[in-house]
Amino acid sequence: MAGVRVIVFDITSHPDVAQASRAVEILREHACRLLVTVNEWGLDTEGIIHLYCESAGVFHINWCVDDPFYEEIMLKKKYLPSGRRIDFVSDRDYLSSMRKRGYNAHFLPLGVDPQLFCPSSAEPRYVNDGAFVGNSYIAQISEFTQGAEPLLEGMVPFLADCMQRYYRDASVDIAGEVERYLGTAGLPQGISREKAVFIAKHFAGFLFRKHIVGKLLSGIPGFIVYGDDGWRELAGAERLRKVRYDRALCEAYATTKVNVDINRVVIRNGFTQRIFDTLASGAFVITSAKPVVDEFFITTGADQEVATFINAGELVDKVRYYLRHEEERLAIARKGREKVLAAHTYDHRVQEIFRVVAEQFG
Repeated sequence: MAGVRVIVFDITSHPDVAQASRAVEILREHACRLLVTVNEWGLDTEGIIHLYCESAGVFHINWCVDDPFYEEIMLKKKYLPSGRRIDFVSDRDYLSSMRKRGYNAHFLPLGVDPQLFCPSSAEPRYVNDGAFVGNSYIAQISEFTQGAEPLLEGMVPFLADCMQRYYRDASVDIAGEVERYLGTAGLPQGISREKAVFIAKHFAGFLFRKHIVGKLLSGIPGFIVYGDDGWRELAGAERLRKVRYDRALCEAYATTKVNVDINRVVIRNGFTQRIFDTLASGAFVITSAKPVVDEFFITTGADQEVATFINAGELVDKVRYYLRHEEERLAIARKGREKVLAAHTYDHRVQEIFRVVAEQFG
């Protein structure tokens, strides 16, 4: 962008007073008019950076690519709504809650860097029949549930019923079910209702991811997992791989015939990073069926760009189908890549950010 100078500086996720004060010095030194953050990374809990931005008239853009309420529920609130702040959220379902709390919030899906994710050859060179790329979520769940064991133990029958229904049909609103259940349930001491809902939803997501991956591993002999050691019990050492988020990940997608995108239970009206990266790599992907996917991609017919599934049984059947129908699979992947490059790169997302800013503030 002509005439714009961008300053990038490293800072810890939760800076102390000295670090936050140094950040303010940098902002002041460069006469910063616009601060951009992702997930509020680098903003201090004492509000030092917030107060400076308010007093100096610095405009703040924050892109929440995860749960925007994680900080205040599980840790400590770092920032406050402001008349000079705009938040973008990667899941449309967060908009209502964000706006009720005073945030100027807008929906902005994730995107892709096409320079990092692009095919390395015109013809695919396959190594895997099928693969899922993602962590087991064991470490996060262990952290979230520490001290909340009594809560989850009391919810076992309820969660078991919900998950069985969700396994059959992923359109079941697990998050809504959890919120309704906990709306009247007694809670262990020290756990707020908001925190209880957060823990239960993420625990359900952990169970779902484990269930789907288990079905794929048992139903597709050539299926592998790229992820952490938490998958070792399910996948075994021979079907577990490691991969970095760089060109190596692009290569993993491009050399896999059928890539599976497993959404977390808490992502009901948004996308994972995985779907954009996979398609940009020129690879085929099958993802969870939900309205937002149909809104952004063609999921049926001659111009199909991605495939979708509603439960584990259908997923395994569709993986087998697309392994047998290579021409159809390649045509879908080709159209999917065309769509991503035409509408879903980070350049498109930045353009949308500034369109919203200009619309509201000129």
